[in-house]
Amino acid sequence: MPTQPTGVPSKQSGFKNVAARVLITLAAVGLFCVARPDVVGKATRGWRASNVIADYMKSHTVRKLQLGAGEFNLPGWLNTDIGPIEGQAFLDATKPFPLPDASFQVVSSEQVIEHLTSEEGLRMMKESFRVLKHGGKVRVATPNLLQLMDLLRPDKTPEQIAYIKAKIDWHDWPKTPDPANVIVNLEMNEFGHKFVYTPAMLRSTMEAAGFTQIRQYKSGESDDPALKSLEVRSHSSVAAIDRYETMVFEGVKP
Repeated sequence: MPTQPTGVPSKQSGFKNVAARVLITLAAVGLFCVARPDVVGKATRGWRASNVIADYMKSHTVRKLQLGAGEFNLPGWLNTDIGPIEGQAFLDATKPFPLPDASFQVVSSEQVIEHLTSEEGLRMMKESFRVLKHGGKVRVATPNLLQLMDLLRPDKTPEQIAYIKAKIDWHDWPKTPDPANVIVNLEMNEFGHKFVYTPAMLRSTMEAAGFTQIRQYKSGESDDPALKSLEVRSHSSVAAIDRYETMVFEGVKP
């Protein structure tokens, strides 16, 4: 009966070696996933985002982009967020948008730009300009620093008095002898805010990005029927708070 030559591995031992290498590789991949969830998560988000974006671009001729959607997806929009949930694409507003030039009619963001530095906010506006078609509109809702600073005046209006009480209660902020001071400080530093705009500053940022026909509105208001009541907070339980503290700017890509 023939025997296996000395020094030549059998088929069985060869199979065991291959299986061992496969197990070692899988174990290494598993350890990498545990050690670097940031890398794995980024790759997964990028793959999912590509699918969501590709499906949206194929199925919509009128395209509308929402930045920082959070938990509120707008029907018919490409809803994006840095921490996307079901139905959203991953998009970091501080980086180049993974979208083609001149491919959208509207770009909108609610309570997003104040979470970026002023430099990042300008990049977000420039990217919004890039992906818009000629004649397309950008809409930005963000806290109005001028309105917040006006709370410090000694002769407060009835609207301001009501706002101050509602704002402190809503966030369960400390009740102090000067609640307006608390609101101004915490609105600047809480919630991950990095740069809060005055109307003049936001307008100049939009102009620097290339936008024209820039107009200011109250939250939920617009001369364009398709953009009215767009902000979630404008028709929520905190609508009165939102109306006082939030400004909305629209601009057009010429």
